[in-house]
Amino acid sequence: MPNPKRAVWFHRAYAGLTGGQVKHAHYFDHARRMPGFAARITFTNPADGEAAADGTALARERDRLWRPEPGERAAAWAPGPADVLFLAGTDWRYLRSRGMERLEQPVLNLIQHVRHADAGTELRGYLANRALRICVSEEVALAIGAVARTNGPVLTIPNGTDLTPAPGASRRRHPIAIVGYKRPALARAVAAHLNAAGAAHVASLGFLDRAAFLALLADSAVAVCLPDPQEGFYLPALEAMARGCVVVTLDCVGNRGFCRHAGNCLVAPPDAAAIAEAAIAATALADDAKTRLLAAAAATVTRHSLAAERARFHEVLANVDAIWRTGATVPGPRRAPATVDDAKPILDFAIVGAQKSGTTALARFLGQHPGIRMCKEEAHVFDDPQWGDDASVPALNARYRGELGASDGERSSALCGEKTPIYMYLPEVVARLRRYNPDLKLIALLRDPAERAISEYHMQRQRGEERWPLWLALALEPLRLAMDGDPLAHDSATRSHSYRNRGKYREQLANLRRHFGDAQILVVRTQDLRERHDACLRQVFRFLEVAEDVQVPPALVFPGRRKQRHPLTRLVLKLLFLRESRALRHLEGATGRAH
Repeated sequence: MPNPKRAVWFHRAYAGLTGGQVKHAHYFDHARRMPGFAARITFTNPADGEAAADGTALARERDRLWRPEPGERAAAWAPGPADVLFLAGTDWRYLRSRGMERLEQPVLNLIQHVRHADAGTELRGYLANRALRICVSEEVALAIGAVARTNGPVLTIPNGTDLTPAPGASRRRHPIAIVGYKRPALARAVAAHLNAAGAAHVASLGFLDRAAFLALLADSAVAVCLPDPQEGFYLPALEAMARGCVVVTLDCVGNRGFCRHAGNCLVAPPDAAAIAEAAIAATALADDAKTRLLAAAAATVTRHSLAAERARFHEVLANVDAIWRTGATVPGPRRAPATVDDAKPILDFAIVGAQKSGTTALARFLGQHPGIRMCKEEAHVFDDPQWGDDASVPALNARYRGELGASDGERSSALCGEKTPIYMYLPEVVARLRRYNPDLKLIALLRDPAERAISEYHMQRQRGEERWPLWLALALEPLRLAMDGDPLAHDSATRSHSYRNRGKYREQLANLRRHFGDAQILVVRTQDLRERHDACLRQVFRFLEVAEDVQVPPALVFPGRRKQRHPLTRLVLKLLFLRESRALRHLEGATGRAH
């Protein structure tokens, strides 16, 4: 008599098609294809948790997605002692409603987004439940592994696509397609810039069913894919590669593992003008450059096949009892970046502010010193909602190794630094910096606060984040900030509309001094960096205790002055910031004293 198959139990409260639902259906199919295993699924109503009805349009859509065969659908869970439970998202609610929270069977938990690590959320609360967590990208695994309460091993199985690479057609109906359903405001701003440049395009601002979406990609030469900054993987960019599009996208948490700028796609800065410029450049690529880009994109799609995803999941199922019993990993699916064995912070200093004050230029100059190693871009580690106050030093070190391009276990002899200019502005972030490294050195680069506010306003206009004229944006700022429920959220007013508030340097410097000694804080004027380049850098090098005789040539990092605009508003700002400006003028160039 053959041994009975072990069942893998799935649950869905289906309310409509999303990318997450498609991936869940993929895993259901993976389980049914595993020798010795069977798949079982229960569907419930999202509203009341009762068994979902059949016959409705929603039910038909659901059944097309999961395609349950006879015997695979169950009215309710009834797992046997040898079975396996598969949970994703808020499926934990169903487990609780059935009184099954204390079952001994192995639990597999699919994690598709870094928001599972966000402090104070329902999803983060579930991390305390014992489970073997399968993350769709290394970046998601890193976020989950950094939460101290995460209970159980964390594995990575990179998302796969069921698409195979298609050749890039020489002629397609749409030169440019904007995939903007995740960022509609930004997509509209990109479209406006393309219109102004006379570039033909089509913009998709709403969620399309998959057939229509794939048809749009197949008919477009360039796909501008706009992810949320915190995406767990961002499959649309991979699907656009599969359909033979030249992909223009933005950096986000989950696409860093497969999107390589100028390798298999173009990664544009996150503002509308730059995105539009990159899209136009993509349409004009030389044939050989386009061929190389599309070939690399096709190879990326092949590596991220659904078959590869299935093989990794099957290896987990084959070893599930050993993993559940011991917490050990298996060779196939990779574990989240390992907790390093040293608890010493690897970050030595940070440029903490202020935005639009020349921090990018300063970071670029410091990165040319042989004794300094800078993160590649703004790291945004300590202001990231996924990193709570309980993030461990080893987990943060692992994140910084990724930002620095260092391998696990590597400790560079050079000083390691980063630049994230919002750090100084957020009081809770300064406290986190202190908890991570009490010996950290901080550099605050400060610009005339009125000019800084106007510059930030124009940046937000270019990004599509600000629609009001300057005077009204300034008048609305107190209300916007008062209504800001979560300042650390990526779409918060604190991040995008704090024009005047960020210029209150004295408050911010006082907060730095509450957490760090004066000897650890260096205040630099933007004017000094511009006009006294060599002397200013020598003072910074002396503060960091690296060789001062290194010559870093000045570069055209400060663009020529814009035509003076907003004369009345500028005058009002100058008066409002009179005390801040006076304190800033009293700084003696680059000085170690935070006045």
